[in-house]
This record gives sequence, structure tokens and C-alpha cells, in this order.
Amino acid sequence: MESITENIYVNRDLQNELFSSVCSKYGLTRMELLILLFLSRSAKNTATDIVERLRVAKSHVSASVRELEEQGYIEPVYEGSDHRAVHLRLCKKADEIIRAGERAQNEFISIVCRGFSQREQLKDFIVRMNDNVIEYFKAACRHQNRQRSVSGR
Repeated sequence: MESITENIYVNRDLQNELFSSVCSKYGLTRMELLILLFLSRSAKNTATDIVERLRVAKSHVSASVRELEEQGYIEPVYEGSDHRAVHLRLCKKADEIIRAGERAQNEFISIVCRGFSQREQLKDFIVRMNDNVIEYFKAACRHQNRQRSVSGR
């Protein structure tokens, strides 16, 4: 188990190294790049979706979204008359950054899976593991909310 944990940290370091060149080239933070990549591949597109999926602080996402809006990489979209639910849409200006970020992600996968046959690659396995972790946290959050409502807090 300890080696799995160590590998997770090593993988994070590798991802940070690969993303850092993209971030410095375009003047972005790692969080801003992650948000652009998230929006490029997910049908879910609110700040809450980003917080839940990436497991990051709401305040960090809010600040990054504000900066991305100011730089013209994303724009807010309101559906119907409900202006509380702000959906985020990528602007054309973000296309080049997203392609660079995707290249960095592909390089990460290439490095991590080097030497594995197609059959042995763990990409789908890792995605499923991440989904399990996210479901765990969602269930834990629901449980905490039920506990609060029962206790009257």
C-alpha cells in the first residue's frame, strides 16, 4: 500500500513538471490550466462541478475562474431565468492552450504507460479508481448532511 501512495505522489510531481511549461508559456496557474482542460472534456460545466470532480477548494476555483474570464478564456452563460447557476463556456482564445495541455497529458500517459502493451495499460483502471474515490466522497458528504439534519444543526 505504501508504494501505491508513493507512486501517486511521484505521478503528481511528473504531471506538475509537464504542466509547468504550458502554464509558464501562457501565464496560467496549474489550477487555471486544469479548469480549461476539465471544461474541454466534460459536459458538466459549473464551478461546483469543477470543485466536486477535481476535489479542490471552492475559493481556489472561484479565483481561477474569475482570472480566466478576465483573460478571455472562458465566459459565463446563464440558462433561462435562473442566474444563480452559472455555466462556463470556453472561448476560442483557449483552444491553443487546451491543445498544449492535452499534449502534456498525453505525454504523461505515454511516460507512465511506457513498456506496457495495449492490454496491460492501466488508463481505464485508473479512471475507474478515480470514479470510486469521487463516489466515496459524495456518499460521505451525503452522510454528513443527513447527520446534521438529524442533529438539528
